[in-house]
Amino acid sequence: MTQRKFIHTLSLRLQETEPNNVEYKPSMVKKKANMAQRVIIFVEGDTDEVFFKELLEYYKSINPAELVPCDICNLKGVTRYTSKLLAKLKNDILPDARKKNINIHTVCCSYDTDVFEVRNPLIVDWGTIRKSVKKMGIENFIQIGVCSSIEDWILDDMESICSYLKLKQIPKSLKGADGNAKLCDLYAKARRTYSKGYATHEMIKALDFTKIRLQRLSHLKALEDVLGVML
Repeated sequence: MTQRKFIHTLSLRLQETEPNNVEYKPSMVKKKANMAQRVIIFVEGDTDEVFFKELLEYYKSINPAELVPCDICNLKGVTRYTSKLLAKLKNDILPDARKKNINIHTVCCSYDTDVFEVRNPLIVDWGTIRKSVKKMGIENFIQIGVCSSIEDWILDDMESICSYLKLKQIPKSLKGADGNAKLCDLYAKARRTYSKGYATHEMIKALDFTKIRLQRLSHLKALEDVLGVML
């Protein structure tokens, strides 16, 4: 896409997503187009943070071109998508980006779907968050619903986990109603205890993300597009 087409497209999108009392002049659109671009991924917890950091490293290692730079922000709890995300963007991320001449063009929110499935499906009003993010001048808003938890995605590569745990055979089945319980059962077979959070770093680093990506591509495609992943 030529720079002229990019600026025209960006102008149209900004006009569609901004309040009626905000007018984007061509000079403002050009300024955004000429700024360094950045993607922000919000995650709900420590295990998710570790997972997405390794996913980004995987993309960097196999992508033929440089990716759009991306930062990960850990909100430390799914309910903080309502109480903290917008304040974090408004008071910290966007002011800091402006100082560094960076345009935040995409916000991505990753969340485990289990809390919405079994507890309160309305715990986060995604429609309101989407509108508020757009009003801040951020072009794209992406949701990644991790079904049902990040442990389910991790278990897509049982072979690598078993190798990490030094298990000689891959179990045909695991006990547990969810991914977390099943991963706990798998660890128990190796006489180890599964701990969520940053303790998962070495195990997640051992995963084959090609396998996981193939299983979860429909959830990751929008993120890959804004990062410039070409696989």
